[in-house]
Amino acid sequence: MRDLDGILAIRGLPAGYRDSVEALLDVNARHLARNERLVRYYEGDVQPAPIGVDALPDCVTVEAHCDWPRKAVTSVSERSRLDGFVFEGDATDDVLSRVVSENQLVGAYNRHVHSELIHGCMFATVGRWDGRCVIRFHTAEDSAAIWDDSAGRIGAGLVVADTARTDWSPRQPVPVQVNMHLPGLVVVFKRTGVSTWTYEELPTPMDRPAMESFAYRPTGLKPFGFSRIDKTVMSITDSVIRTLQNMEVSSALYASPQKALLGLSDEAFDMLMENKLQAYLTKMLLVTKDEDGDAPSLTQLSAASPQPYIDLIRAYAMLFSGATGVPLNSLGIVQDNPSSAQAIESSREDICIAAEDLNESNGTSLRNVALMAMAVEGNCGIEDLTDVQRSVVAKFADPSMPSVVSQADAAVKIASVAPWVAESDVFLEMLGFDEGQRRRLASARAMAGTNQLLAAFAQPLTQEA
Repeated sequence: MRDLDGILAIRGLPAGYRDSVEALLDVNARHLARNERLVRYYEGDVQPAPIGVDALPDCVTVEAHCDWPRKAVTSVSERSRLDGFVFEGDATDDVLSRVVSENQLVGAYNRHVHSELIHGCMFATVGRWDGRCVIRFHTAEDSAAIWDDSAGRIGAGLVVADTARTDWSPRQPVPVQVNMHLPGLVVVFKRTGVSTWTYEELPTPMDRPAMESFAYRPTGLKPFGFSRIDKTVMSITDSVIRTLQNMEVSSALYASPQKALLGLSDEAFDMLMENKLQAYLTKMLLVTKDEDGDAPSLTQLSAASPQPYIDLIRAYAMLFSGATGVPLNSLGIVQDNPSSAQAIESSREDICIAAEDLNESNGTSLRNVALMAMAVEGNCGIEDLTDVQRSVVAKFADPSMPSVVSQADAAVKIASVAPWVAESDVFLEMLGFDEGQRRRLASARAMAGTNQLLAAFAQPLTQEA
């Protein structure tokens, strides 16, 4: 978080609030350089540091990029797709359905989950704005949090809630609202000038901060998880970029091998030096004998083949695949023999396991977000929600991403053993119907049932007549 000058100098700000803001800003500042570096690797905007053996002269500039860190992130994020929320007993909750729809929660999660994998964590806040519940996701770049070990959740958090262009910053948007989330309270800081702020206290009906963390593979020592772009990924990426740079120079030398003319006369030497490019490009080079009657000899120096560099990149790809679980074919490495369907499925197993771990931890966080949203809408504590509301669970798509044909075939086989499954919405999901199609089918099924009921009532009347 940048451009927050003066936020600690608010007149009348309680010492407890000032200490919390200072601690949260310190957390963000300690991780700011690392987070920016991770983003650069994700965007492919890095150049490796020299290793002390520089094969490229200063006059040669070769810019190479490697998008493998992006692959390490998207290979998992693309398999973590939120479908929505479900309740026990196939119940529904109109309040949560409205909140999810108004905040476009499903799409917002699917758009932000890659940020969690880049930084290791992201955050979601729940609040009220203009009389409705508002849920927003925040990256680790514009937020910070302190973990509460005893409660097993965030103890305090700070997020940039709004940015805008102002009179003192007409070109670059700057933070104009920052929210600090504490148990049962949100402290809203609003900017009034370059370094002047005001604050407002807004109580919440919950005994916890209205802020939830999403962490990739968190541990007890690192509750905010780990980044998919770890030191191994960054090191291999640097090595690949160096190899690409050296290969570019080697390929240029391979395309234009050096030649040597021995035994030239002084006049012929001067002529060739004045017309080096023309002498190199000409199809025929004519040189007379020297004063002693000796003919000059022409030799060509063999250039190094780029094949060793290709083999080296393949070796780095294997190391990268082993460290991240990304299949080799996703890194652009084509195998000599086509892989079987079983081999392809096996190569994706590590990625599917990583996506399942992500869905498990994020499912818990999404459940807490849903509980807080229903509590904010009902202006009550989470403990005051109904049993049905507290049974809410986040539902994700299958990380293995099976084809519609194989999934439908499995659904039919399951229904043949348990016929009652065919009467549920789960059966329609397995057949590949989306939510809109399932609603239309449910309406059609209800109408068909009504028509059958009317026909059953009308049949005795027809017989009596």
